[in-house]
Amino acid sequence: MRSRWRSTLAALAQVRLGAAQRGYLLAAICVALLAVAYVDYRHPDFKLAPSAVLFVIAIAGVGGLWIGLAGALLVALLFSLAESGGANGSSSAVVAHTLLRSTSYIAAALLVILFRNRSASLLQNQARLREFELQTTRDQLGIAEAGFRAVGESLPFGVWYCNPQGRVIHMSESFLQMTGMTLEDVRAGGWLARVEPHDAERIRAAWSQREQWTGNWEDEYRITGADGTPHTIMCRGRAVRDERGAIAGWAGINLDITEQAKSRERLAFLADAGRVLALSLDPEATLQRIAGLLVPRLADWCEIALLDEDGAIRTLVALHANPEKAQLAHRLRAALHHRDDTSALARVVRTGTPELIPLVTNETIFNATSDEDERRGLAELAATSAMVVPLRARDKIFGSITLAQAESGRTFDADDLTFIVIVSSRAALAYDNARSYAREHLVAHTLQTASLPTTLPRIPGVVLQASYRPGALESEIGGDWYDAFVLQDGNVAISIGDVAGKGLRAAVAMSGARHALRAAALDGASPKDVLQRANVLLVHEDAGMVTSVFGIFDPVTLRVVYANAGHPPPLLATTEGALTRLPGGGLPLGLFVGHQYEEQSAQLEPGSLLVMYTDGLVEYDRDVIAGEAALAEAVHEAALARASSPAEGIIERVVRGVAKDDVAVLTLCISAEPVDQVDIVLDATPASARVLRQVLRRLALHAGLGESDTTDVLVASGEAISNVIEHAYGIKDGDVRVRASRRDGELSVEIADRGQWRETPRQGGGRGLMLMRALMTHVEVAHGPGGTTVYLRKALAGEL
Repeated sequence: MRSRWRSTLAALAQVRLGAAQRGYLLAAICVALLAVAYVDYRHPDFKLAPSAVLFVIAIAGVGGLWIGLAGALLVALLFSLAESGGANGSSSAVVAHTLLRSTSYIAAALLVILFRNRSASLLQNQARLREFELQTTRDQLGIAEAGFRAVGESLPFGVWYCNPQGRVIHMSESFLQMTGMTLEDVRAGGWLARVEPHDAERIRAAWSQREQWTGNWEDEYRITGADGTPHTIMCRGRAVRDERGAIAGWAGINLDITEQAKSRERLAFLADAGRVLALSLDPEATLQRIAGLLVPRLADWCEIALLDEDGAIRTLVALHANPEKAQLAHRLRAALHHRDDTSALARVVRTGTPELIPLVTNETIFNATSDEDERRGLAELAATSAMVVPLRARDKIFGSITLAQAESGRTFDADDLTFIVIVSSRAALAYDNARSYAREHLVAHTLQTASLPTTLPRIPGVVLQASYRPGALESEIGGDWYDAFVLQDGNVAISIGDVAGKGLRAAVAMSGARHALRAAALDGASPKDVLQRANVLLVHEDAGMVTSVFGIFDPVTLRVVYANAGHPPPLLATTEGALTRLPGGGLPLGLFVGHQYEEQSAQLEPGSLLVMYTDGLVEYDRDVIAGEAALAEAVHEAALARASSPAEGIIERVVRGVAKDDVAVLTLCISAEPVDQVDIVLDATPASARVLRQVLRRLALHAGLGESDTTDVLVASGEAISNVIEHAYGIKDGDVRVRASRRDGELSVEIADRGQWRETPRQGGGRGLMLMRALMTHVEVAHGPGGTTVYLRKALAGEL
């Protein structure tokens, strides 16, 4: 019995049913078990109970609960018939037994039907589940793709995707619309035709090397849209790899960075403009450089015009990016406007209000000017967009800047106008500063030129020569000077110096320092005292730091005594090739009142060359050591060559071009030949008398005159010069020629003028001729229409 139950339960375990069917079967099983329990109770040896149970289960599974109950009742009835008729072998019992035996077959058939139906239902459910899952996946993919496209389209100009072979699979609609192309056009590479050539070449090269990309690739390119609008795009991409690491495609973005690129370009332009504006201190050169910067970076054509004092507007510069139209731009440059004209240019200059013309039409050209030739020229320029902005700084309008676009296809907008107004304001400010500098430069140059001596003392046997070279045109005037003048005793004062700083202030300080040295020297001070007096004055005036060398040269003894105030020391060269850097030292002037300066001396010989210079000579290329070496070589060469203009020659040899800083050189060259005769023309001034005394003193000593006889010659010659100044020219300018030589045992002196001799009535006068005759061996005065000549002769000792 237990084995039958186990087989029945095993059979039930093989059945897979739904929840409802399992309920039906459970109820049927309960009914069947009750029936079978009854049969087993009544007939323990009866073998048909398991089949009957399976039958009930089968019909319940197929037909449901009520069919299962009916089946259970039928089984119970059959068992009853079998029981009641089993003893007498009635036909009903036989039929019951037969039907009960058939229940196993019927149950098997019903179970097959049940399983087939359930299998079909299960397959249908599985198919529905798969379809549901596929549809869900498709929906999710659709949402993801829509999100991907939405994200891509939110980025101007979207995203792109290529297959492993590099063929474009997807390109955002915004990019296609911008280029006016289809996906097939993009696949064919048509979009590259709109890219700037240099950028396109770079993009092709990078795409050909995409297999080597290890991370993100990024580049920028400029492309022209279908409507002609230029765009700057940042392209970024990388390889897409599968789970095996193999390249499955390429994906990336096209990001429109036109505004960022424009801002970046504007910042770079302002930086370049700042450098350009700082390069020049010439007003018009400043504007010309700005025009060269504007074209072609920001415009295809540029004209800068200036407003003159009389209201006329003249074109300073006109540039075009197209060389073929450059000549046309120059022709338009000749057109003249006036502030009161009706043209846009004149209107902007008159009102100071910038004007923007986003689209240039024939009407625009017609209204731009009333001149027909200029209208034709403007039409030939084929401008598409233009603007005119004023050149205004410090509430003053200096002119205008006109910009136009043509071949490039670019157009101007309000942002461009705002930016160009900023550029023009900076250009106008630089122009105004340059004008102010030019005025100051002219004043400083005039002051400096006026402060330098126009002539240097002319001394027989001694050549004083100087050269001054201003720095480059763009630099400011410096405070360099040189000076040489004759003192009361006939000695020659020489000085050279440099004021710290540049410009008008330096020129004023230089003039003050030079005159302070002169005043102290003419007062009879020694070189060190001259520097000390000037130092006190400069400190009091707060003139700044000044370096200087001041010396006194004796034309007779050829000895120079000098003092140095922080200046480069003089160089002394001889004809034998020896070169000596004289001792220096001392603090610059203008720093400390109580500083004491020391004197130095040097003995010059016939043929020697003394060179005094400012530091700009050795600092011309900022290499002082090399500059000093070049100077030493130049001085050595000048001394050996006996150059006629040693100062100029030294500058030429050392600087080799335009000096960055002012340079001044003062040279004193001693004749190598002995002074045995004099032939000199001097101004008819008291200073010339002092020079003449020193010249004649040197000649007399060389001729062998004693001190007393030399004094006689000097007094008589001085009286003759004084007579020339008083009687020959009066208040008029004139000159005097002095010739002196040793001949026939006498020292002969001739003093000639070219004036008309006039007697000046004065009390106590007329004793000059008597004095000359008392001092000299022979005196003769010859008057003539061409002037007067005084002949003086003095017998040499031992020749009487």
